[in-house]
Amino acid sequence: MEDNAPLVPEGAQVIEVRTAAIPHVVPTLRTIVADIAMRQDFDLDAVEDLRMAVDEACSLLLPASADGKLTCVFSWNGPRIEVSVSVLSDTPDHEDDSGLSWQLLTALATSAQRTVTPEDGHYLSRVDLVRESQAASS
Repeated sequence: MEDNAPLVPEGAQVIEVRTAAIPHVVPTLRTIVADIAMRQDFDLDAVEDLRMAVDEACSLLLPASADGKLTCVFSWNGPRIEVSVSVLSDTPDHEDDSGLSWQLLTALATSAQRTVTPEDGHYLSRVDLVRESQAASS
């Protein structure tokens, strides 16, 4: 993985997908996260929440892609799944974090964070989200 890749917890399993930053790939990313969640015994509501969270993260970042590429990293270890979606953009600007998409994303995930960092004359715009299984907290 690249230097700008998200930190992955020790012992976690990882899938990294690099693809075109087009809406047609989002259903595939949603399917990957749903499959991971089902294999980790997440309940059906949590699986659907993760699918929608990935969809929202992608919809926030797709319009900003300067090079037409999107990277999505899925990592999981037991009852915790982490997803990082990133694109390289021309500007550090991004949608207002008080917008409906961001509020929906934060409601669907246990935690969510958006970062923009300078990189080689561009900006790496990334959304990191975490979803923990309810079974882990009971």
